[in-house]
Amino acid sequence: MSRNTLCRKIRSQNNRLHVRQVQFSLINEQSMQALKKYSPYLVVGAGLLAGVVARGVGLRRVYSLLRTGGRLYSFMISRHGSQNESNENG
Repeated sequence: MSRNTLCRKIRSQNNRLHVRQVQFSLINEQSMQALKKYSPYLVVGAGLLAGVVARGVGLRRVYSLLRTGGRLYSFMISRHGSQNESNENG
């Protein structure tokens, strides 16, 4: 490979990494703002409760429940979006 090709590849990779770093910083900022909305006691209490439930029920069941909930949530969101579109067009 020529030197110019290598330099182009390095610049391209550097740009991709920069974009990812900016995205990560934005997500980090948003999550910190979301956490600041709630009391720290509430956040710790919810985490503690989730840990106790996960231990009592079992991680496998919690995983399958979360997976099913995620699928159901995405189904409901897509269904809601299609109803909004039909109402606007209708």
